[in-house]
Amino acid sequence: MNEYQYFFNPPPPAPPPLPQDVEMIDPKNPFHNETEFRNYNSDYGEIVPQIRIPTCKIPLRPNHKESRRIRRYYNIAGGFMLGHFIFSWLLTFILVQVFYLILGAVDSYANGGTLPENYSQIAQNYMNDSSLGIGLNLFCYGLANVLVAVLGCKATKVPIPNLFKTENLTAGKMFSYVCITFFLHLLSENVIVKVMALFDNAGIDVNTADMDMSKDAKYLILSFVYGVIVAPITEELLMRGFFLKTTSRVSQRFGIFITAIFFGLLHQNLPQFILAFIAGSFWGYIVVKHNSIVPSIICHMAANGIVELSGIFDIYGIDLGTTLVNIVYVTLALIGLVLLIRMLIVERLPYAMPEQSERGTRLALTSPLMVIAGVVYISSSVYYVLVQNM
Repeated sequence: MNEYQYFFNPPPPAPPPLPQDVEMIDPKNPFHNETEFRNYNSDYGEIVPQIRIPTCKIPLRPNHKESRRIRRYYNIAGGFMLGHFIFSWLLTFILVQVFYLILGAVDSYANGGTLPENYSQIAQNYMNDSSLGIGLNLFCYGLANVLVAVLGCKATKVPIPNLFKTENLTAGKMFSYVCITFFLHLLSENVIVKVMALFDNAGIDVNTADMDMSKDAKYLILSFVYGVIVAPITEELLMRGFFLKTTSRVSQRFGIFITAIFFGLLHQNLPQFILAFIAGSFWGYIVVKHNSIVPSIICHMAANGIVELSGIFDIYGIDLGTTLVNIVYVTLALIGLVLLIRMLIVERLPYAMPEQSERGTRLALTSPLMVIAGVVYISSSVYYVLVQNM
C-alpha cells in the first residue's frame, strides 16, 4: 500500500487487548464439566452462536433464544421418534392386510370360493407361528429404525460415519463391557420376576412380549438374524446414534437417561422396558465414553445372542446345550459384577452442572413433540396391557 492509498483508506484500528483474566469458552465443553467426554459433545455454538466472543458468558438459566434452540433439538428427537411409531405401525398394518388378502384369495380358490367363519383368526395364527411374522417384523422395524436414524442425523447435521469412529476401545475393554452387560441382564431378569409377581398378585397380566419361538427352521433363522444382527445394529443407530447425540447437546447425563427411557418405551412392554432401561443406561455411557455406537452394538448383539441361543436349545430340548449356555452366561455375569464394581469405583457417569440441569429435563418437558412422543409410546404400551387383560 503506497502513502496515498494509506491516506485515503487507512487500515482498521487494532482491537484492544483482552484482559488477562478473560477465558474463551470451549464450544465443546461450555459448562466446564470435567466429568463429561469432550470429544462426544457437539459444538454449542449451534445453540449459542456468540459463544466464541471472548466476553460471552453462559448464565445459570438460558434466555429465550437459547431455550428455543435447545427445545428445537428436543423436538427433533421427539418428533422423529413419533414418526418412527407412526411409520412402523402403518407399514406393518398395510403389509399385514396385503398378506391377509393374498392368503385369503389363495385359500378361497383352493376351497372352491369358501372360507371358514373364523378365517381371520386362522390367518393371524398362521402368521404368528410361521416365519412370515418374524420376517415382517424384521423388515418393518429394521427399515423404520434405519430411515428415522438417517433422516434424524441429517436434520441435526450429524454425519452417520462419525457414529462409528471409535476412540480408545480395546479388546479387553470390550470383553469387560460384554460381561457387565450379562450381569445387568441377569439383574434385570430378577427385577422383572419381582415386578411381574406384584402385577400377578393384583390379577394384571403385563407380559405383552414378542411372539413365542417356533420350531420352524425358517422362523428360527429369521429370529436369530433379527435379534442378533438387525435389531442391535438398527436400534443402536436409532437410539444411541441419532437420539442420544441429539438429546446430549446440553448434558450427556440427561441424554443417557432420556435415551434409555425411550429405548425401553420402544419395546412397548413392561418386562423389556426394565431390561432395556437398565442395559441402555450402561450402553449410553460407553457410547459417550468411546464416542461411538460400536461398543453398544457389540453388547446388544451379545445380550440378544445368548437369549436366542438358549431359546433354540430349549425349543429342541437340547438340555446339554442349554446347560452350557447358562453356565457361560452366569460365569460371565459374575465376572461382570466384579468389573462393574471396579468401574463404579474408578469411573462415574457424567454429572450435570447447575447450568446443564436448567437446560435438561425442564426444557424437555416443555418441548411439545418430545412430550407427545413419550405419551404415545406409554399409551400404546398401556393399550396392549388392557387388550391382554380383556
